[in-house]
Amino acid sequence: MDNHPHVSEPDDDQPRGREATFRIQLALDSVEFRPHAIDDPIPLGRQILNAGGLRPPEAFSLYTILPSGDFEDLRPDEEVDLRAKGAERFIAFSTDRLFRATLNGRPIVWGVAAIPEHALRVLSGISGDEEVYLEVRGGTDQLIPEGGSADLGGQGAECFITAPKPKLYVFIVNGVRYESNQRRLTGLQIKARVANWDPSHDLVLEGHGHDPDRVIADDESVELDVEHGPRRFSSVPKANFG
Repeated sequence: MDNHPHVSEPDDDQPRGREATFRIQLALDSVEFRPHAIDDPIPLGRQILNAGGLRPPEAFSLYTILPSGDFEDLRPDEEVDLRAKGAERFIAFSTDRLFRATLNGRPIVWGVAAIPEHALRVLSGISGDEEVYLEVRGGTDQLIPEGGSADLGGQGAECFITAPKPKLYVFIVNGVRYESNQRRLTGLQIKARVANWDPSHDLVLEGHGHDPDRVIADDESVELDVEHGPRRFSSVPKANFG
């Protein structure tokens, strides 16, 4: 006999002729939430799973994701009130082992040892202007890169936090785009970014509008945050400029 959980087409076990009035969002082992409809305003956990075609209900772990972002365990025979605002998002896991962590201080649960950065981003509700970090006590917090994942299989519960992305300042040297998280750079710092910089060349800042081009000394600081677009530089042999 096969006792493994499986996903089947959801049954419409509601009385015929009645239109489902409560809509829920249900995800399985991911944050890909799919819409489903339930007629019962106070369904049991097993009814939520059944709406998504997840059987038998005892083979799944089901959680309600509250408006605060907290996870709340929902047993198969436990009721949930869909009339409460924000009570319609659920996530189910088909694995026996669950991994626990915190995200901005709130507990989260995941069914796989590696949680994608995308899932952390969705669960935290952060904007594209923020990043997700693994909090490292006594060390440097570790950025979870876009498209990457974080390991939850270590000892203890991992802690994740979000923070605004550092602003990047763009400049161009010989047609090549560079980025810096520093608002000002010296001529020497700009040269250091360019691979195989020719020391017999000057770094020249191209003038904007009617401003003339000019040589930037190694110790001269250049403001990169300007309204007219990226600063543009070129490499010019010393004897050929001026």
